[in-house]
Amino acid sequence: MRRILIALLFTVFCAAAVTAADIKGKVIDETGEPLIEATVKLLAAKDSAFIKGVTTNVNGRFTISNVKAGKYILQCVYIGYANSDSNLTVGSSNLQLKNIVMRESSIMLKEAVVTAVKTEITVKEDTIEYNAGSYKTQPNAVMEDLLKKLPGVDVDSDGKITAGGKSVTKILVDGKEFFADDPKVASKNLPVDMIEKLQVIDRKSDLARLTGVDDGEEETVINLTVKKDMKNSYYGVVNAGYGTDDRYAGNFYINRLWNDNQFTFIGNFNNVNQLGFTDGGGQFMNFGGGNGITTSQSLGVNFNVGKSDETFRVGGNVDYSHTDRDTRTRRNRQYLFPDSTPFNESASSTRNKGHNIRGNFRIKWEKDTLTTFEFRPRFSLNYNRYLSGDSSLTLAGDANRSKVTRSLNSGSSKGTSYSAGGDIWFNRKSGSHPGRSFSLSLNYNLSNTTEDYDSYSFNRFFLLNDSIDLYDQYTDNHTWSNRVGLRATWTEPLGNIKNARFLIFSYNLNYRWNNADKLVYDHPVTYPEVGDPIIDYDNLVFNDSLSSRFRNDFFTQRIQIGFRQVRSTYNMEVGLTLTPSMSRSDDLINSERNIPTRWVWNLAPYMRYRHKFTKSRTLNVDYRGNTSEPSMQQLQPVADKSNPLRIVIGNPDLKPAFTHNIRIRFNDFNMEAQRSIMAMLNFSMRQNSIVSKTTFSPETGGQVTTYTNVNGNWSSSLFSMLSLPFRNKNWQFNANMHASYDQNIGFNNGLRNRSNTLNLRPSIALAFRPEAWEFELRPYYGLQNTRNTLQSAVNRNVHNYGGSFYAVWYAPFGLVINSDLTFSTTSGYSAGYDQKQWMWNASISYQFLKGREATVMLRGYDLLQQRKNISRSVTANYIDDSSYNSLTRYFMLSFSYRFNTFGKGSKNSNRGEFGGPGGFGGPGHGGGRPGGGGGRPPRR
Repeated sequence: MRRILIALLFTVFCAAAVTAADIKGKVIDETGEPLIEATVKLLAAKDSAFIKGVTTNVNGRFTISNVKAGKYILQCVYIGYANSDSNLTVGSSNLQLKNIVMRESSIMLKEAVVTAVKTEITVKEDTIEYNAGSYKTQPNAVMEDLLKKLPGVDVDSDGKITAGGKSVTKILVDGKEFFADDPKVASKNLPVDMIEKLQVIDRKSDLARLTGVDDGEEETVINLTVKKDMKNSYYGVVNAGYGTDDRYAGNFYINRLWNDNQFTFIGNFNNVNQLGFTDGGGQFMNFGGGNGITTSQSLGVNFNVGKSDETFRVGGNVDYSHTDRDTRTRRNRQYLFPDSTPFNESASSTRNKGHNIRGNFRIKWEKDTLTTFEFRPRFSLNYNRYLSGDSSLTLAGDANRSKVTRSLNSGSSKGTSYSAGGDIWFNRKSGSHPGRSFSLSLNYNLSNTTEDYDSYSFNRFFLLNDSIDLYDQYTDNHTWSNRVGLRATWTEPLGNIKNARFLIFSYNLNYRWNNADKLVYDHPVTYPEVGDPIIDYDNLVFNDSLSSRFRNDFFTQRIQIGFRQVRSTYNMEVGLTLTPSMSRSDDLINSERNIPTRWVWNLAPYMRYRHKFTKSRTLNVDYRGNTSEPSMQQLQPVADKSNPLRIVIGNPDLKPAFTHNIRIRFNDFNMEAQRSIMAMLNFSMRQNSIVSKTTFSPETGGQVTTYTNVNGNWSSSLFSMLSLPFRNKNWQFNANMHASYDQNIGFNNGLRNRSNTLNLRPSIALAFRPEAWEFELRPYYGLQNTRNTLQSAVNRNVHNYGGSFYAVWYAPFGLVINSDLTFSTTSGYSAGYDQKQWMWNASISYQFLKGREATVMLRGYDLLQQRKNISRSVTANYIDDSSYNSLTRYFMLSFSYRFNTFGKGSKNSNRGEFGGPGGFGGPGHGGGRPGGGGGRPPRR
């Protein structure tokens, strides 16, 4: 009997052992970031009795081992987040769960506080989160209109977005890329009423986030969270408008969201400077910037397929754009030479036309929880044509400002370029050794550019008996470049994974080889004793002294070893980086210009420290170093005489530059007071900076510029932000401070000049938003102080100050009346460049049909016709004051129609009914808000 009982007990025990299983999963927040040391409990389903419990590791993953078959409740707990409970049925096999997404909990404040204060800004670690509903915009507003209202975010006249003083490189929609690396597509097309909240995130590179190993690369991105009632829907908007001076604008936006999948089709056509996509990427002799008047057409498709917890996901975009830009510039340049300060006054006109096609794709396969593959192919094709003409007068730096040279230049070019490449990433985590991982990445890119360029130059030298010099050249440029890179990393835990200590080994190599053919031909010029010079247009003579066939090889390695420590209150990583680099160059036309092989070694520490005082108060400190190689143009020891008075010669002896970067960031958000404070300090110092050396001829006014390496260049910046709501929810106060102080070294006529520039720009915003009204006041002040060691007489202060007043009335019957008035004035510029202007935009709109799907809007832009476009550029060699042509007063009547499958208007909107891309006016000025529409907001 005893033997039978023992056998029976043994059988039961074996059966229980066989049916035991492991439960594995990952805990993340709403942004997809892992939650470290979250508590995961296994409770009995029948009575919620505690069975087992574990905490998540540094990757947010957990494993509950040896769980008997049965029904359970899995509970995840994390401070500041709502508990997550889910029912589980465990069988005989291991159970791999989908990602567990935890959401921030609602803080139970007193009822009076909840009804009185609305969270406008939340600051947490590397993220600033804005509640889109706290900022009223017009019914036809796009994302750019919203960005211009956000504290700490700036949008310039070219559409470039900066947040906290740093350029935004990507826009994400629900954590997924939207048209890859072109933020303007989202900012100028996405309708505001689809946005629930907007997050500005400072994050590591894509590769670093995949591998968990910091590669020293960071980016600032904006993530948009789509409103819940739009996550499974069709919706879109079609707009068309026509105005005075034959101004026109039209666009459409069609979006399909379903089961976490996205499909977007957009188009844009106008002649009011509304670029649907960024201009093409060909390296032609063209110009850039947001000045002038641009006609453009664009089409694009973006898609993302696959949920975040699915093993296979794909995404990408393809877009086409055509631009035609007409720019006219007036410039005053003052040179900083040791014995004089000559001036150059010029007027120029350029016309640039381009066709561009681009594609970016993403394929991600998570074979299991341990293995990830990702492939990112890309391509681009560009065609550009450009015409230019300019007239300039160089004046001596004496008291009489004697004439030195009169110059007339013209040029035309046409060219094509293409590029193709891709990245392959592989990451493998160890199942038997938690914390151990290996990653490998490969990348390749090739590009090819072909350009034909005709240039003409006429110069009269007043100090050389009115002599004349004439050039007429044809240049055939052809460059092609190849780049290949490899990176391997290994992460090894030290001791028990619970100690969260790791050693990190990383090896990175990049090899780039370039070929640049520049073949220059001259039309012979004859200078008779009497009469004007004669150009022989029937013949071309090869100019070997200005021609080159240059090949450059650049090979760099990055060897890194580091130590990482993760704790609940801090995260630290320190290490050393060794960066050896090799370069060599050969000229196939003239071997005397060959550059022998040269090695440069850089050794620098790196450090990344995160301290969490509380969930909403954090301190980040980062240091890293990186190498940047000189460009082909900076290396080629061949004169570029496309402008004979502005000759540029490369320096084959240039070394790669090495930059030390330090960043300190502090965030504090007080939930009860709804107060947000953010401060960020940046400092960078450059070794072997590549700077210009300019020699000036007082007799001809001509210059010869080359390049050299120098130490002593550095830059620093401070950005701070305060957001403070009043107890009365209708009032909101924000304050910002931008400050920078830089030092740049340059050489003029052989003497060293040190230029120090201080920039200060404090600004405040006071908003009052009662029912059916909105008022906003934004005064600002800007100071630029420049000091030079050469010619201290030109040291000066430039002041920019003014403000904007914005008002909107959401009137009954679907009417909206909008007014945006901006005042700005400047002092300290060159004579004739100081400006004082009032910029007034206004609109009235009416929404109709049953669900107010249709909107008619009449809009006036620059009603006072005072808009001016000026800028100042300060270097160690010169000071530039420039003015550009721009759009002035016009009126436009537009019609827009929206359609959707999620109801007759978004009930959650506090900006009126859902509207789409609008703003047919020109780019905003001084915080102006192009676009407008109608619709009264629902009551809050």
